[in-house]
Amino acid sequence: MTKNDLEQLILKYGDDIYRFCYHLTGSRDDADDLYQDTMCKAYEVRKRIKNPEDDSLLNKERNYCLGIAVRLYKNSYRKKTKQITESLDDEEKEFGEKLAAGEETEEIVWKRELSQKVRNSIQSLPLKQRSVIYLFYYSELSIKEISSLLRIPSGTVKSRLNTAKNALKEELEGMWHE
Repeated sequence: MTKNDLEQLILKYGDDIYRFCYHLTGSRDDADDLYQDTMCKAYEVRKRIKNPEDDSLLNKERNYCLGIAVRLYKNSYRKKTKQITESLDDEEKEFGEKLAAGEETEEIVWKRELSQKVRNSIQSLPLKQRSVIYLFYYSELSIKEISSLLRIPSGTVKSRLNTAKNALKEELEGMWHE
């Protein structure tokens, strides 16, 4: 991967990779750091990324970068176990925009609370399950792609995904009955 290849990757998939970093970390500051570290590491190991016989080269490079992000996050997560905080500034801005657009205040608040509950539920999952959820649902990777990224068998990916979905279902259903 050359400097130009990295620029193309960032132009085409930078937002996807950043969003994944944000979902994984849960905060903008941590996502910024993880994204930057991921891109630096991708450039460092660029010779391992490129497969000249592949037609969908940039997509493979994107997936490789998502794998780098997961591994970097796991390493930093092991070192520090701090409480994850959400940036309220973005939510306040979004709230103001929706009010200006004419949405009902009650509906906006309900959607925001529901979204926050889902995010908190996902964040409460063990890292192994959380990573699989984000890769499958937010990055829209297949079981096979996740298996390759995380370097684990497909059956393990399916198991983690199923366990995570069941835990989320149980927790979120419990919220409705409170």
